[in-house]
Amino acid sequence: MSPRPLAALFTELRREYRAIALTTAVVTASLLALGTLVVLPAFALGRAVVLGEAPAPGFWAAMTGLVLLRALLTWSEMDLSHAVAYRVLARLRIALFDRYAVALPSRRRENTGDAAATALTDTEKLEFFYAHTVAQLFAAAVVCLTGLTLLTVAYPPLALVALACLAGVAGTAVLGRRRLHGLGRLATAQTGALSAHVVDVLGGLREVLGYGLAPRVRADVAARGADAARTAGRIETTQRLLGALRETGVTVAVVAVLTVAAFGGVPPEHLAGLVTMALATIAAAADAATTLTQLRPVEASASRVRDELTRPAVVVPAARPRPLPDGPLGLAFREVTFGYGEAAVLDRFSLDVAPGERVGVRGPSGAGKSTLVALAGRLWDPDSGVVALTAGGGSALGPGGGAGGGAGGRTGGGAGGRTSGGSGEVSLTELADTELRRAVGVVEQDGRLFSGSVSENLLRGTDANEAELVRVLGALGLGDDVGPGDHVGEGGLRLSGGQQSRLRLARAVLRRPRVLVVDEPTADLDAGSADRVHRLLASLTCTLLVVSHQEATLAGMDRVIDLNRTLTPARTR
Repeated sequence: MSPRPLAALFTELRREYRAIALTTAVVTASLLALGTLVVLPAFALGRAVVLGEAPAPGFWAAMTGLVLLRALLTWSEMDLSHAVAYRVLARLRIALFDRYAVALPSRRRENTGDAAATALTDTEKLEFFYAHTVAQLFAAAVVCLTGLTLLTVAYPPLALVALACLAGVAGTAVLGRRRLHGLGRLATAQTGALSAHVVDVLGGLREVLGYGLAPRVRADVAARGADAARTAGRIETTQRLLGALRETGVTVAVVAVLTVAAFGGVPPEHLAGLVTMALATIAAAADAATTLTQLRPVEASASRVRDELTRPAVVVPAARPRPLPDGPLGLAFREVTFGYGEAAVLDRFSLDVAPGERVGVRGPSGAGKSTLVALAGRLWDPDSGVVALTAGGGSALGPGGGAGGGAGGRTGGGAGGRTSGGSGEVSLTELADTELRRAVGVVEQDGRLFSGSVSENLLRGTDANEAELVRVLGALGLGDDVGPGDHVGEGGLRLSGGQQSRLRLARAVLRRPRVLVVDEPTADLDAGSADRVHRLLASLTCTLLVVSHQEATLAGMDRVIDLNRTLTPARTR
């Protein structure tokens, strides 16, 4: 087994080093105590049988103390290792979440269910390794070294035999390595794909039921599960064969040790003790070899988690964040180019939204409207050009110098450029993420609600209180239907599409952003509900950038940008 993926993840667990080391020390002491409890009686028995000497009172006191110590260490080991396991699991999942926060959604075509499977399934395999297996392997190595040292001091020929037998038994961990490594990777990939598929199915449960896809889904899940089960069976068969070979090696080792001890001139009274010590040393090596043989799937899981943790960031945190000025903020796009593939969705697009201004954006599907929303919230960075927040003195120029001009106004620089257009302007790439999120609110059309109450969804992460929540719900016409304590269901399943849309808007409004960017706020609403949204937007004092197909929504804006006039026909979104 290559230890590199498993060793690489240790850097994510540096805060748990002391706890892992303490657990390892306790496990090692426990195994040494157990070995002593086995070897000491063997020496005492040999002296009693050969010399007729009864054990001294101190022997019984020592045995009683060792029994109590072993019990205490066993209890401590269970308590410590379980605590470490939960913390390791939390650390790995937090590290994955932190990476996903900057690396998802990426522009490449991929199933994000794979990421969920890694976070849920692979991390559970790894927590057992770091919390239990590391300590067990280290303790086995200490027991083997201690046993060999004592045997060398007491009777060197027996130590040499034990060392040879130990090497042979431990060597079985190398046999079948390539096969188990390949099967382990295959099993991990199959179970990960199965988990990702189940995540997708649960996320689209309405569509599965609505289109009568349940039988096909069941058959697909059963087929994927059967493939994973067959691979797991092949791994189990290989491990059993290696286990049988290892047991054969242990049997040969027992015979060899007994032969050397019996015919090598070992004092009769020490024979039982030395043989027991040699066999205990070999048994520790056999246990370690068994554990190593079973770690192939764990190595594959470590590789998957490491790959996820090294995903390239979609946006890179600012090395030296700049502060934002107080007061109203505007929003500027300077020569922004962005694409999901070879063709650009936005090509040298420029737009200034002055502080306090209300700008609408219309355009056909695929013209880049939703891309503008994502760039304004720095969910992605442009391929070139600058997206910035401006303070005062904004030019309020549309693309090309007017409300519907061309792609002029070339004041931006390269990808992620730092500034352009004045000292009152700060590129989004120069802001700390927490300050950016406080300043800019983004409401995506396909945004999600979390499972929980309305209050938990809307007030989490803000200093707004429940009275403000009730006021905003009432303003949006939700007060009679949706209360703060009502549960929204998984992904808002218990709510209508229009209710979900208004709750997503309310969630952003309650954060009191200085710039609010909204994608299709009235697309799922009837006329009455849409009118309430219009009135709420009109009451806000922040800068507004609203993407919409609805003329009634755009009518409330100070000006409207038509992407159909400024951009070439749509490519991707």
